Amino acid sequence: MTLMERLEAAQANFTAREQDIAHYLARNYPQAILQSASAIARTTGISAATVVRFFAKLGYDSFAQAQDEIRREVATKLNSPVDRIGLVDDPSASTAEFLARHLAAETDNLKTTFGQVDPAAFDAVVAALLAARGRIYVLGEKDSYAIAYFIFSHLNLCRRDVVLLETGQAMLADRLLWVRPEDLLICVSIRRYSPNGLKAAGHFQALGAPVVALTDSPLSPLVPLARHRLIVETVSVSVFDSFTALMSLAGALVGVAARRSRDTLPATLKRGQELWNRFNTFLE
Repeated sequence: MTLMERLEAAQANFTAREQDIAHYLARNYPQAILQSASAIARTTGISAATVVRFFAKLGYDSFAQAQDEIRREVATKLNSPVDRIGLVDDPSASTAEFLARHLAAETDNLKTTFGQVDPAAFDAVVAALLAARGRIYVLGEKDSYAIAYFIFSHLNLCRRDVVLLETGQAMLADRLLWVRPEDLLICVSIRRYSPNGLKAAGHFQALGAPVVALTDSPLSPLVPLARHRLIVETVSVSVFDSFTALMSLAGALVGVAARRSRDTLPATLKRGQELWNRFNTFLE
């Protein structure tokens, strides 16, 4: 539950002083909660201890936990890391506190992401990747390129004709020249969404070629263009979005694809090892 939902659910049980705190927070949301407990106390004329107990009554473990929640909630509505500075990170927190909050946020991202994955829908994505009669194109720009490259390098061992698309508008347009309806696009895009990714997905959709979207929200502009959608959580306690759940889901995707390619994978890996040895790809 969000802070506003907690306030609404508990309002019938508030004392007069707690009602004053609740009204102040609601009228001045979210700025009020980003103040210290003593600042809220001074403004409302109520003791800091009462303010702290008020948040405990709402179900928070501490006042700091409530602030962290609001920082993340507000930050998720902001696109730019510049806009998020000061809202997400608490400069007074120690490194140990930051690491603990970071771990908690990443754990929540993983639990939420995998908790909302429909196994049948996930299987449908893997089946589409392995059954595509044409090429599999993989696209991700900026930070999402790392995820796209990871998918490409592993999916390339599971089937032939996997293509990592060049980023950059001029090269991307050229690489899409020979896309056919039997091809498939895997597009990785989280906020701030890439215009080129959306244009590429739109091109595939117009040709009747399926699009698999790895994105961060059902409201992502990529979703209406995709036949298959995998949604991940990217909540972070820093100014930068988290890619932990996205990378993990990508790993699960290629992992299941490898399981479904047991008959051909050993021979492919053998050929790959011969080439890696010839090109000194790895330090032996």
